[in-house]
Amino acid sequence: MNVLGPRIRIRPTRHEDLPFLQSLWNDGTVMRYKGYPNGMHVSEAGMERWWSTTPQSHRSDISLSSLATPHGLIELLDGTPIGEFTYSIDAHRRAGIDLKLAADYWGHGLATETLTIAIREIFATTAVTTILVEPSSENVAAHRLYCRCGFHPAPTENHPDRWECTRADFANRDKAYLAEVA
Repeated sequence: MNVLGPRIRIRPTRHEDLPFLQSLWNDGTVMRYKGYPNGMHVSEAGMERWWSTTPQSHRSDISLSSLATPHGLIELLDGTPIGEFTYSIDAHRRAGIDLKLAADYWGHGLATETLTIAIREIFATTAVTTILVEPSSENVAAHRLYCRCGFHPAPTENHPDRWECTRADFANRDKAYLAEVA
């Protein structure tokens, strides 16, 4: 199954996506807010080790909603890879999500489109009640993105940068903006 938007799709990551992911993870511009301002310096062997731990590396009948901890590739509708999307669900029916886009695709509304369709899919196919993110306090662009998609700051002692979006938050966000990206 692919999760489709007007310009992008999120699909389960495949082995042939590893070179793109390696370049994404090794890009210091993309990874600086994850604590790797010079990139992660991951090797091909490191990518293969990572791949062997992903649920989809062992299954052929995969979809994002069928995986406990899915890893998805974000691509343009023509198949050009532009980023990655991941989520995991905890015992409290909360999903922690993360997305990264290659720097060439920043500033075009693609992160907003990705996050919107991903949240819609998670709420439609799971029992998740709340989605959590933890953007770096310095990542102002991520803060604007999360606000557009219905998130608000919800810090805790152990997670001072935590933001959350409930089903109601997502449903109540700016209707005009939703019409623009739907």
